[in-house]
Amino acid sequence: MHFHLPKPLHGWREFAGEVGIIVLGVLIALGLEQVASAVHDRASERRARDAIHAEIKLNLSYMKAGMMTSACIERRLDEIGSVLSKAGDGAMSPQPKWIGQPAIWFNSDERWQAATASGRASLFSADEQSRIGAVYVATKQFLSAEEREQDAWAQLRGLESWSGALGSAGRVHFTSALQAARLELWETSVGAKIAFQRVKALGLGDFAPKAMLEGYA
Repeated sequence: MHFHLPKPLHGWREFAGEVGIIVLGVLIALGLEQVASAVHDRASERRARDAIHAEIKLNLSYMKAGMMTSACIERRLDEIGSVLSKAGDGAMSPQPKWIGQPAIWFNSDERWQAATASGRASLFSADEQSRIGAVYVATKQFLSAEEREQDAWAQLRGLESWSGALGSAGRVHFTSALQAARLELWETSVGAKIAFQRVKALGLGDFAPKAMLEGYA
């Protein structure tokens, strides 16, 4: 018994040509799909980068504004310290009518979190991801110090309603709050300086007032 392979209607040569055309068409379609995907990824990468850079620049503008008030805040802390020093355990004279508080500068990481959650941040190089992440770490350090600073000033505002002698307990309490406020003012300054330097390393410009970076490496 003999078996015969079916022959193409127009011969093997034409059949091979038709198969080749089909294969070539599939390869072209796949290639075009890859090109379209690459173009889409580049566009997504660019949009994510632009959004993150805009967020970082806005954050740094707030931090810069905060640092521009640091000298005024430090002078106010010196005035409060003078009142406490003169009073000792006794009554304050004059009684502070207003203590004040530093401004609150809200920073955001929503765009960075959105890019990370959506996978668009993975389109950046590992080095760029690391540099951007480092900026947001410094921003969070600034915000944490700012929150603690606000808490210390909230305690200092208790001087506005204090009556009579401070006593040893009152003096220790308010002196501790004063030192905490000084520490957190310094912490916000350090956080801002680190953020300014890391943003500059990203190539987004120099946001720091020149006086802030004198003697800081």
